[in-house]
Amino acid sequence: MKCCSVCGCTFDQIAKSQKIGCAECYYTFADEFRKTLESYGIKGEYKGSLPKRLKGYRSTLVDRMTMQIKLEEAVAAEDYEKAALYRDYLKVLNNGTEIKDGQQ
Repeated sequence: MKCCSVCGCTFDQIAKSQKIGCAECYYTFADEFRKTLESYGIKGEYKGSLPKRLKGYRSTLVDRMTMQIKLEEAVAAEDYEKAALYRDYLKVLNNGTEIKDGQQ
């Protein structure tokens, strides 16, 4: 039986108590949660609203992840010009500064 590596909960325990053991449970039991939600007619990812204070944070976090993936793909494809561009953009995202006319 599959258990969460952090808190040790099983999906059966979560289903009975209707409480998640920890944040890692969401990743460990992602398929089980998806199947359960689909049985209630809920499909796809959550697209609801976020608290105002988190909207900018989520956008920046998603941008960082996207740029990191693009950087890795560019390096793997040996497209070093694009890789340098993505690297520079990641630096800007991490520092919180802006690029204007190609300069920070």
